[in-house]
Amino acid sequence: MEFQRRSNLEEAKEWLGRLSVAVQANSALRHLDTNIEAEGFFQSLLNRLFGWSLINGNWDGRSSQDSFDLEDRRNRIAVQVTSTMTAAKIRQTLETFIPNHQRDFDRLVFVYPLMEMPSTSANFDKQLAGFDFVASRDRLDLSTILKALQLLPDVDHQQAVVSLLRKELRPLGAALQMGVDQNVTAIISIIEYISQGGLPAAAMIQEMKPDAFQKLERFKEHAEFLKRQFLTNVECYIAIDEARQAVGCDTVRVRRSSAWLREHSLSALEANDGDARRAFEAMVTHLASHAHTAGHDCDDNAVRYFLADEFCGCNVFPNPVLPPR
Repeated sequence: MEFQRRSNLEEAKEWLGRLSVAVQANSALRHLDTNIEAEGFFQSLLNRLFGWSLINGNWDGRSSQDSFDLEDRRNRIAVQVTSTMTAAKIRQTLETFIPNHQRDFDRLVFVYPLMEMPSTSANFDKQLAGFDFVASRDRLDLSTILKALQLLPDVDHQQAVVSLLRKELRPLGAALQMGVDQNVTAIISIIEYISQGGLPAAAMIQEMKPDAFQKLERFKEHAEFLKRQFLTNVECYIAIDEARQAVGCDTVRVRRSSAWLREHSLSALEANDGDARRAFEAMVTHLASHAHTAGHDCDDNAVRYFLADEFCGCNVFPNPVLPPR
């Protein structure tokens, strides 16, 4: 699972890096709505990452809050999302927050949508008046969030956070190559990734007659699910076809890709106790994560169609090769 953890962190670093660049650019252009847009994102992210129950404090029917944006009254946490990282900003916020909201909250957290925040040695004792605020603990930048993601003990929890980043920040990826079909470039990246290795000896044995029906018989419990991946995502056909044409389908590349897909799909099947549905989704997650980490954004459905197409060629969960009679 260490491989999956490393993949998760690389993808998270890519998405958070893009967010930091976008916030810096918008700040330079004086787009004042940047932090407002980030509030909803950090509400979802911090809830998923830390198990908080934040809601937007400005949308609860009361007037706009004077010193925080998000609130979790059950855990008594308030959060301010801001790209202003000065000690003066902290002092100003504390001076307003403590007398007005100390009875409702035990902690005030500053979240900066930037990769690095400056260190501070400022003394806030005058503003605190006994309130428990520690700058090194209660100031979070994107690097701090990435570190918290790294320390999650549960890889499924980690993957859930990465999936949220991918969903919420996908527009930042699309902006990198305007006018280019992101699915095409992503599938090209995936094909190159799975075809770069050598051929294991077992992969030299070819199925003479790929039989998708026979394979579905092996997975009767999940047959409808597996067929549905091909039928419901058929709109991705053009992108997959363009990617294959762009890469080229020489014999060596095709055999290497087939070998990779066979080996890793069987490993995924074993890791998921023979559950074809879970194994299929694990492969989708792995290949989509590779594409995103490499800077190529795509819909998971495009990866599902690609794998389903390979499934019909018996390259995914291959039929057992029967010994000669």
